[in-house]
Amino acid sequence: MDLLELKVKIYQKCIEKQKELLENSKAAMDDAQKAANEYGPPKDRYDSFRTQLLRKRDLYAEQYEKALKEFRHLEMINPEVKNNNVDVNTLVITNKQKFYVSIGLGKIDLPDGDFYVISPLAPIFQSLRGKRVGESITFNGQRIEVLNVV
Repeated sequence: MDLLELKVKIYQKCIEKQKELLENSKAAMDDAQKAANEYGPPKDRYDSFRTQLLRKRDLYAEQYEKALKEFRHLEMINPEVKNNNVDVNTLVITNKQKFYVSIGLGKIDLPDGDFYVISPLAPIFQSLRGKRVGESITFNGQRIEVLNVV
């Protein structure tokens, strides 16, 4: 498979995963709000159970907002753009691992292998940023060589 096609495939998997994360956090937020509504108004001024339910809803709301922000960031990326050096929206093949730089989603398993979807804030990206094929870095005591960049 062509590396550009692989990059597009990884990007589509990222979109799917992020949509799933959005749906799950929205459902959890709605469930927490529903539980608070069903519980009713505070029973007295020391009613901590309702406060706990609302705090839980707010936590899920924060997760939803973060997931939505990352999803919007993903939507702005055109995965068909080729890169010559390591930057955002780059598939990086090294002698140690394979990375796709977009948002921090972690490991994605594909038939073509395991890929790590990392954020531009990840320390490994900060070390690899701007590197080209054939260049190398030392990260956590290991020599990492850039084998391919798309």
